[in-house]
Amino acid sequence: MESLDIEHRGRTLRGVLHLPAGPAVAAPALVLCHGFGGNRAEFGYTFVRLARRLAAAGVAAYRFDFAGCGESDGDFTELTVSDQVSQVVAVVDALGAHPALDPSRISLLGMSLGGLTASLAAARRPVRSLALWAPAAVAVAMDGPAAKRRADAIAEHGYDDFGGLPIHLPFTEDAAGIDPFADAAPYAGPVLLAIGSEDFVLGPDLLERYRQTYGDRLDLHVFDGVGHGFETVPARERLLGLTEAFTADHG
Repeated sequence: MESLDIEHRGRTLRGVLHLPAGPAVAAPALVLCHGFGGNRAEFGYTFVRLARRLAAAGVAAYRFDFAGCGESDGDFTELTVSDQVSQVVAVVDALGAHPALDPSRISLLGMSLGGLTASLAAARRPVRSLALWAPAAVAVAMDGPAAKRRADAIAEHGYDDFGGLPIHLPFTEDAAGIDPFADAAPYAGPVLLAIGSEDFVLGPDLLERYRQTYGDRLDLHVFDGVGHGFETVPARERLLGLTEAFTADHG
């Protein structure tokens, strides 16, 4: 495990690269993209646990904090999806130049807003596989009443309070120009989609849009009885196992 910081638009993105042990062979790699307001450990340290499991299986894993999150530079109030996508593209390019990694075998994984981000970044670089944990397409595809409530809150308070984290006007202005499905459609590789049956973020309509976007390349797994954060020990163990197997098969 080694620290690996990446420069992006005058900011340092801080991260950790988990490398397989053994002979010096260019390894495949998975980039882990955390959710809104999170950090490179993710809920229940799942990113740490997954990275260690992957490295033991011969796959490198890179965990990093998005700008304005965790230990990376940047102001959280300036967070936008498009900026996060450009950060992931910069990460993929940097890993492609790393001497211990195979640039033709880099894959992406994202949780929640990180899932939306990863799906859009996958359309901009030739990544090998894409794993989505509860992707938050709703962040840029809100229905009319929800969008109005957010706009009214920002107009009154200067931000929308989302579970104790502020969403500011730059985020909503950027979101208006993103189609989470049309913009992700150019990606042509395999997709793992894992969701909880009680997830408030991914309703039946959005799930159907993912099916339409990825077709028979979509490997869908619905976890009964859990919500957005896969909130049981068995669910999280299953999530890690599915992701490890998917990455090994397609990375």
